[in-house]
Amino acid sequence: MRPDPDDHDLAMQPAQPRCTLSIIVPCRNGAATIRRLIGALLDLELPRHWAVEVIVGYQASTDGTLDELRSLPVRIVESVSTGPSSARNHAAASASGEWLWFIDADAWPADRRILQFLGRHLSQVENPGAIGGPIVLPPAQHSNPIAVADHFACWFNWLEHRRSAETALFQPSASVFVPRAVFQEVGGFDPRLRVLEDFDFQERIKAAGYTLYFFNELRVLHEARPTFLASWRHSWHWGIHFRTGYYNRVDFRIPWLVYSRRWFWLNLPLIFAIRLARVLVAGWMVSPLRLVYAFPFILATVLAWALGVVRGLE
Repeated sequence: MRPDPDDHDLAMQPAQPRCTLSIIVPCRNGAATIRRLIGALLDLELPRHWAVEVIVGYQASTDGTLDELRSLPVRIVESVSTGPSSARNHAAASASGEWLWFIDADAWPADRRILQFLGRHLSQVENPGAIGGPIVLPPAQHSNPIAVADHFACWFNWLEHRRSAETALFQPSASVFVPRAVFQEVGGFDPRLRVLEDFDFQERIKAAGYTLYFFNELRVLHEARPTFLASWRHSWHWGIHFRTGYYNRVDFRIPWLVYSRRWFWLNLPLIFAIRLARVLVAGWMVSPLRLVYAFPFILATVLAWALGVVRGLE
């Protein structure tokens, strides 16, 4: 990591406060991506007087992940429990930083100055509970319509057109900054949850009286699923948990056609149409061209998610 960059724009900002940051990476079967992420983290420019450590929450893998990690300058904390929540919690328990940055093994920062941007924003926020930014599709995947569809369908609320602001919307655990004191106060991630654990975590942060922030400069790249089967399967499972993990906890004020649990599936057209409209609007703001050539796969991906919502079993 490189301190004190020669950047005139950043140099005009107020002096950065002293800060310690622990970067937490949950990792299971991540041999194909973990070296890229760690390399990008080590290449980050640090604000003055910042100290950073990288901790990987490792879980038993079958692809040589552990060998990769042992060759990298990171601290390895092994989690005997499965699931990303357990990996994050175990790694965070050994962290020394006053801030925690949770970032997934298949993501990486889009700008070497991301911590410079974070440092600047920390002097502007009040009562922070969690801070995040856009989830961006890597340029190498722009020509793959399936990857584009998967990306738009998953991250339409966290695309790069969104403005910086205080927000009520949770930040995906693909990349989120959290004060360690807040993390400890709310009890970390719920290890029983495999999907929407980040939503649950940040609902508890809000309930504790803290504020969530979204800053457009805090962008990370995240690989989309490149095959139709992988994308469709993920959307189906995501939809299953969305019904009970999200719809039942947030007042959407949607006039459901049918409220009966038994006949809830009759809401499928409405659920599909609302979700599709949001994905299309967000995708159009980012890239009309990509949206058009990925359109058939967007339809299929959103349909898989909607079917999971109304018919999937927990």
